[in-house]
Amino acid sequence: MAKTTKATWKYTLREIVIVIIGITIAFSMNKCSDNVKDNNLREEYLINLKSDVEADKIQLEQNIKAITKKINICSKIIPQLNSENEQNMQLMNNIFAILKYENFSPKNITYKTLINSGDLKLIEDFKLKTAIQQHYSNYDELSDVYVRHTSLIKDYLGNYLVNNADYDQIPKGNAPFLDEIKLKNIVRALLTTFSDKVEATNLGINSCDTLISEIDAALNYI
Repeated sequence: MAKTTKATWKYTLREIVIVIIGITIAFSMNKCSDNVKDNNLREEYLINLKSDVEADKIQLEQNIKAITKKINICSKIIPQLNSENEQNMQLMNNIFAILKYENFSPKNITYKTLINSGDLKLIEDFKLKTAIQQHYSNYDELSDVYVRHTSLIKDYLGNYLVNNADYDQIPKGNAPFLDEIKLKNIVRALLTTFSDKVEATNLGINSCDTLISEIDAALNYI
């Protein structure tokens, strides 16, 4: 009877050990599976984020070219206004050229998804996570500069073209601007915001380069 009881306990203990080992293996396998999923998801996020930032950089570089061109146009407009030179159609063309403004619409769907889903926690590299958050914070500052420039265009130059221009002069081959001193001051103010816009855009491009470099390093490590 004692031998039977002892054998039963050994059997029971063995079964318990087998169950514990089985649970441990299953848990380890699930954890490994979760780690693989997390790594794959993290890699997908980083690849998409890099693609977004590269597209943003292209847009910003195009803006730099367009803004620089407008700065050059402003330098031609200012000496002509309130001078002995008569207005001509080239002056009007130049004014309307600087009336157009460059927007910047960042591709931030991946970043918003990271934030809204809580998946930013998947990026465990503190330096990379900080670089991502700093980059999109830089975009906020860039947007502020663009908004100020756009407001100046709409509120001052746009208003001037509505209220201080005689468009009946155009068929005669003349530019329609009435108050040249006022227009000259507006163009000078725009020239300042164009310079601010170039500086902010260059900082945005540098921020893109920094983040792309950090993402590349992280992808190479995965």
